[in-house]
Amino acid sequence: MTPGKPDLTSCDTEPIHEIGSVQPYGALLAVDASSLVVSHASENLGKYLDLETTEALGQPLADIIGEAACQDLLQCQLEPRAPHLLRPWFFSPPSGSGNLQRIECLPHKHGGKIIIEMLQMDEGHADVWQQDLLRQNIISQLMNTDSLAGLSTVSASLIREVTGFDRVMIYRFAEDGHGEVIAEATDRADSFMGLHYPASDIPEPARRHFTLNLIRAISDINAVPSPILTRDGEKADTTSGQPLDLTYSKLRAVAPVHIEYLNNMGVGASMSISLVSNDELWGLVACHHYSPHHLSSSVLRFCEMLGGTVSTLLQNLQNTELLRHSIMAERTAFDLEMTARANPDLHEVVTGYAENLMKMVDASGMIFNVAGKRLRFGTVPGGGLDFNALSSVLQDGVAVTSHLSSLTNLTSEQVKFASGAAYLELSEDGEDYLVFLREQYEHAISWAGKPEKVEVIGEDGVERLSPRGSFALWRQERLGRSKPFSPIDREVLRIMRRALFALNSLNRERAAVQAQKQAEASQARLRMTLMEAARKSSMGELAGALAHEVNQPLAAVTNYVNACRQELYNYQVDVPDSINELINLAVDEASRAADLVRRLRNFISTGELIKEQSDLNLVIVQAAEFGVVADDGGSAIALENRLDNSLKPVLIDPVQVGQVVLNLVRNSVEAMRGEQGTITLTSSRDGNMVVVSVADTGPGVPPEESEMLFEPFHSSTTSGMGIGLSLCRSIVEAHDGKIWLEPGTVGADVRFSLPAT
Repeated sequence: MTPGKPDLTSCDTEPIHEIGSVQPYGALLAVDASSLVVSHASENLGKYLDLETTEALGQPLADIIGEAACQDLLQCQLEPRAPHLLRPWFFSPPSGSGNLQRIECLPHKHGGKIIIEMLQMDEGHADVWQQDLLRQNIISQLMNTDSLAGLSTVSASLIREVTGFDRVMIYRFAEDGHGEVIAEATDRADSFMGLHYPASDIPEPARRHFTLNLIRAISDINAVPSPILTRDGEKADTTSGQPLDLTYSKLRAVAPVHIEYLNNMGVGASMSISLVSNDELWGLVACHHYSPHHLSSSVLRFCEMLGGTVSTLLQNLQNTELLRHSIMAERTAFDLEMTARANPDLHEVVTGYAENLMKMVDASGMIFNVAGKRLRFGTVPGGGLDFNALSSVLQDGVAVTSHLSSLTNLTSEQVKFASGAAYLELSEDGEDYLVFLREQYEHAISWAGKPEKVEVIGEDGVERLSPRGSFALWRQERLGRSKPFSPIDREVLRIMRRALFALNSLNRERAAVQAQKQAEASQARLRMTLMEAARKSSMGELAGALAHEVNQPLAAVTNYVNACRQELYNYQVDVPDSINELINLAVDEASRAADLVRRLRNFISTGELIKEQSDLNLVIVQAAEFGVVADDGGSAIALENRLDNSLKPVLIDPVQVGQVVLNLVRNSVEAMRGEQGTITLTSSRDGNMVVVSVADTGPGVPPEESEMLFEPFHSSTTSGMGIGLSLCRSIVEAHDGKIWLEPGTVGADVRFSLPAT
């Protein structure tokens, strides 16, 4: 250590388990667990055995307590349990070698040593309270309590009655480690009831020992301890090379800082009983006497049993309360899930349950942030609230704090309404969450003295921390904090988070499936568009090739007919007018056919329309008659005309529209091939549109084919490439019309609409 530099040592790190001394109302002997040779012994060993400490060190245990006693000891349960209980063992020293006829011991094995603590023997008969009837009465009083306050009050009174301490207090630890006196039994004028003690009054090493040992008794605070010596004659503390671990020792001497603390309080003797609930140190039974006060080992064992009973009842009370709130939370979670089945909008579901959710966790405000939408309920302060600090300390998806301003910067207004917060993560990516807010809890804490240690300079010039010297009432106003979140609150939050996380995950999955379906539909439309473009390109090429191949024979027909007429003229044949007219008609029809092929080629390849004011009924009749006459299947097909003769001319490409009617009629003829049937042609005005119908009495279109009827490469007949109806749709849509299959009709009724003007 550098000279002159203060060594500020805190009792929070003091190795009290290696203090190297025992209280003087007992003696200690430690042997190596494998060799059973004495390695440590307290200086006062001679009060119990007829040999000095230096004589015992290095000797086999059997030579000191006798071979029979040694074998009996090894049969005992020596391994400590958590918490370690008082388990007495008795032995009689070899004849003539001891100061006592029978010695009560507390043996245990730890750190490779068997440690034997010899207790001061108590004289006289057992106290009257030890009678079975009174013991049953004590247990009955404890069992009849049904509240924490009742259990604490009864426990304090019973323990004081049994032990005779001047003051017995039930001391409960808060979330931040400080303690509060919640019950007290005393006949003194002063009272510690309701006072708070800072966490530093019980440092971490002491808390650890309280969890490992249920009971700790100090008969005389200022009694001179008896040092434990090693075989080298050194004191077996941290300064020696062979310290003895006294973690489970009941006689362990008192740390100097604790002696000073109790002397500051005026206490001469003390006892503490650990209260453990659900494997955690819940609090202490703190017993004070204002003069030395020794308890017999039987009283200590009874107090230990009493403390264990109180701990069990305390745990039952807490678990019952936890179960009650858990059932309420599970019921609410179930209702949420049932409501969400009928209404998948989680924002609406949470809105309906917001008040109930806040009530369950005693919250004044709530923020629900899911799918980029934030809802606020109750009292939520304005401005941005940053919860990143909470999201980084999640445990099972939940983080709580009663002092939010210690984690993030808040304005005074925000502190007032958001002093505490509970953060529930509702998605794996952290984007969705639920936050409960608690308002500032303005209250004053009554401390038993100012909760601060004092730095003092010792005689050696070294600076250290001294325990508080004053325990006078000192009040502290606590601001900027909310009521702390209890373990019950945390369990309720965990249940709520589980339900909402599952519902949000389900909604996200649904949204993902819907988005995937939309993407697939978009891709399908794109594929169809590309297929349509490819189809049009292929059909354009096909139409060009067909037009070339068809136009050549049509041109040849025209040439041959004209040549025949010229030859007749050359031979001066007198051609009748009727034959001459037929020749002219043949030439005109061949030219018209060539023009039709050319225009279809142009439409298929470029979508070109040549619109003109046309008599729609005439276009329909000519195309239909051509479609029926061209049939060579021997069908007896009748055309029925129900055309509206009042229709005015419409602006269309007559060749293309004629092609639509021709294709529809040809499909009807094909459907009724070899049979008798009727094709009904209808035209009518419907608002700004003219509707044309081509209906037949054939077998109709199967339902499974109706949806794909106008798709490219889907044939509605037994032969063909399946481009006829697709071409019809293209022509009609190019005219700003629609084409469809009229449902619920006998046979097939295909209709299309065209603008009336």
